[in-house]
Amino acid sequence: MTSTTYRAASVHDGASIAYEDHGTAELGTLVLLHSLGADGRMWDGCLDSLAGDHRVIVPDTRGHGASSPAPTSSVDEWVDDLDGVLDAAEVDTAVLVGVSLGGIQALSYAAAHPGRVAGIVIADSFVALMPEIAQAKIHYLCDQARRQSMEEVAAQYIADTFQRPYPDGAESVRRALAAMDFVSYLAAVEACFGAQIKDRLGNVIAPTLVLWGDRDTKTPRALSEQIVAGVEDARLAVVPDAGHLSNVDNPAGFVDELTVFTAECYSRPARLRAEGAN
Repeated sequence: MTSTTYRAASVHDGASIAYEDHGTAELGTLVLLHSLGADGRMWDGCLDSLAGDHRVIVPDTRGHGASSPAPTSSVDEWVDDLDGVLDAAEVDTAVLVGVSLGGIQALSYAAAHPGRVAGIVIADSFVALMPEIAQAKIHYLCDQARRQSMEEVAAQYIADTFQRPYPDGAESVRRALAAMDFVSYLAAVEACFGAQIKDRLGNVIAPTLVLWGDRDTKTPRALSEQIVAGVEDARLAVVPDAGHLSNVDNPAGFVDELTVFTAECYSRPARLRAEGAN
């Protein structure tokens, strides 16, 4: 195992955003962003392979994991939180890697702060849902959480997301969701599924890899293709034998795609990255 440092960043509204700091930046820095209801532990299956040659920052989104139980007001608040983490960790530029909700965060951050992003990996995510679909998802999940305990919500999420036998990382996702503050969960559901960031894609200049698990029925392939169509320097790759959380279902396949892409990002001449940010 690589050495790990646990830290917290105090952000714009006084909330504390917890993050883990692994490895060294020999081949660049990666920032791993988790999905709705999970926390940084969902990356455990990938960490040993990544942190041997990279510095790896793994934040817990506000209201999740060890971060403050603070409700999310908007996508822009997630952007500000991530900026605070990068400042606290003294990271100048990084490759952002986001799954599902984390993908929304990564794209939004890259659009707002292009000079700090060397590349982006977006997995099983979306930039806009049809309003009626978004409202139906929000209504269903919020109503479920009001009627059931977070333990029950978490158990149902695992059953809906993974095939049996469940992968090794499924239990860490279940524990994180079960422990989540109810109010923070409701706020995150509304901000996530209500996100409409398609119009920001034109501001994303970093090379972008869009990954889609070939068994992902929660975010159909068309949503990934929409991201590729909207970002100038983007391509799509499929993670085999993986569902909605492809990094948990097939961590080896996910890491294989990620490490090749990351090497390409950091091999670009610094002059070209700087010119792209201007």
